[in-house]
Amino acid sequence: MQNMASARGPVMEAVLTAFATEPGEWPEDVELYQPDKSNMLLTDAAKCTSVEVYLKFCRLPYTSKFCQNAEFMSPNGEVPLLRAKKEIAGGTQAVFSYVQNKGLSTSNDLEPQEKAEMMAYISLVEMSLLPAELHMLWCNKDWSLRSRHQYGNQYPLPLNVILSYKKKWSVWSYLRAINWHLKTEQEVIEEFKRCCQALSEKLGDHNYFMQDRPTELDAIVFGHLYALLTRYQVNDSLSSVVRKHKNLMDFVNRIVENFMSFTER
Repeated sequence: MQNMASARGPVMEAVLTAFATEPGEWPEDVELYQPDKSNMLLTDAAKCTSVEVYLKFCRLPYTSKFCQNAEFMSPNGEVPLLRAKKEIAGGTQAVFSYVQNKGLSTSNDLEPQEKAEMMAYISLVEMSLLPAELHMLWCNKDWSLRSRHQYGNQYPLPLNVILSYKKKWSVWSYLRAINWHLKTEQEVIEEFKRCCQALSEKLGDHNYFMQDRPTELDAIVFGHLYALLTRYQVNDSLSSVVRKHKNLMDFVNRIVENFMSFTER
C-alpha cells in the first residue's frame, strides 16, 4: 500500500502543515499574496484589508505581494494567501487561526464568553454583509456586468469569459447554499441594514467592539466597511447605509488613523 504521506501531494501537505501550526514566534519573511489591485473585487478587497489590518493589530510584520493568480495559488481558492516558509493559510479565517495557534492574537486572553460573542458577530458579518456584497456584485444586472469585466480582463480570450462565468457560478452556488439566491435586491439591502444596525448597537460609543483592544471582529468589520466606503460601486445602495451610522464611520476613520499605512485600495 502506498504511504499516505507520499500520496498527499504538495498542496495537501502545505494545508496540513498550516493546520498543525504550533505556538511560537512569528516567522521571518512572511508574505501575503493578494489579487492584482486593478482586478480586485469588492469582496476580495474586504477580505485582504481585514487580514492586513489584523496583522497590524497584532504587530506582526509581513510583505504584501500582488499577483494575478493569487486565488489559484491558495489551496482553498480563498484570498489572501499567507505564506510563512513551508506553512500557508488561505483566506481570512485560516489566517486568523494561524495567528491564534501561534498564541499571538489580540483576542487570546478574552474570556470564553467574550470569545463566543466575538465569533457570533463575526458569523453575522459573514452571513449578512458578505452575502449582500456578493449578491450585488453578481446578481444585480449592472453590478454583474462590471464584475465580470473587472474579474476577467486580466486574462486573454477566451479564458476571460470562461473564468468570469465560472466565478459567477461559484458565487451563485454559494448564495443558493445559504438560501440567498432567490432574495430580491430590496430584501438584500434590508438584510444589510439590519446587520449594520446590529453592529452599530454593539459598538455603541466604544472605540472597538471587544473591550479596549481591536480583535478579529474589528478587522472583519473594518475590512468590509472600508471597502464599501472607498471602492467604486455602480450605485451607493450599500455604502449609503454605512454612512448613516456615525459611530461606524468614526470606527473606520479611527482604524485608518491608528493602524493603516498601506496604500488605499
